[in-house]
Amino acid sequence: MQVLILHYNRLVNYAFDACMAPLAVLGRWAEIIGVAAVLGTVVSLLFAALVRRERLRQARDELWAALFELWLYRREPSLVWSAQLALLKAHLRYGRILWAPLALSLLASAPLLIQAHYRFAFAPIPSGTETLLTAVLARPPADRAQMDCKLAWTQGTGVLSRSVREPALHRLVWRLRPEGFGKHILRLTGCGQTVEFPLHVGGFAGSIAPARQAGVLAQLLAPRARPLRDDSGWSRMYVEYPRAGIAWLVWLTVCSLLCALVVSKLVSRYRAGRSLRF
Repeated sequence: MQVLILHYNRLVNYAFDACMAPLAVLGRWAEIIGVAAVLGTVVSLLFAALVRRERLRQARDELWAALFELWLYRREPSLVWSAQLALLKAHLRYGRILWAPLALSLLASAPLLIQAHYRFAFAPIPSGTETLLTAVLARPPADRAQMDCKLAWTQGTGVLSRSVREPALHRLVWRLRPEGFGKHILRLTGCGQTVEFPLHVGGFAGSIAPARQAGVLAQLLAPRARPLRDDSGWSRMYVEYPRAGIAWLVWLTVCSLLCALVVSKLVSRYRAGRSLRF
């Protein structure tokens, strides 16, 4: 299962990076608008293909009718209960029309939203700025010797502090101060194995993976990070990256909604013109 997810993540990462490459030269906001356009178009087309507007309009009219009936007979207790039941049935009919396209839209948009999160939500660590690397043990340490681990740079340079042991939390913490720019790599040796961890510094442009974890769900939710083995002595390794704020998420939401509305209007006009021709 993990092998299949690993290949799936590689395919999705490659496709996302290939689509972002032409927009990268235009800047970060062009990438956000591009992702929003694809997201809005996909969701709008799914709803247009799976939702029959006649049924949706009829369910909406029945919902309004139930609401007016409830207001009209508000002074008749015996009729209010029947109006409440009619309103509940109208809600269920309305929701039954939308649940399938909504579920498929969530499944279709989830990979793109996850990729956008790791592309836009984090900022690289400024060169010369301190941050923390935390490694969490998969099991409580049997003795202090198990927490004797070595951390070293294999790519890039910087300053490393001595590890701070926290046996109660089953973890070790290092203070880092990377120097230079681009992608750095740290190698952690301990618990009978060697694990590498990427660190993105300075003017790095691209997706950032702040953590490496073990487990199938972790692989699906963090496609940019190489998963830790199930038999690894570590359950999680992570670095505190600066947050990029929520402006990107606001623009992504607004632009995707606008694109969805535009595509919906175009589909409606196309269907109307096609019905007139035939």
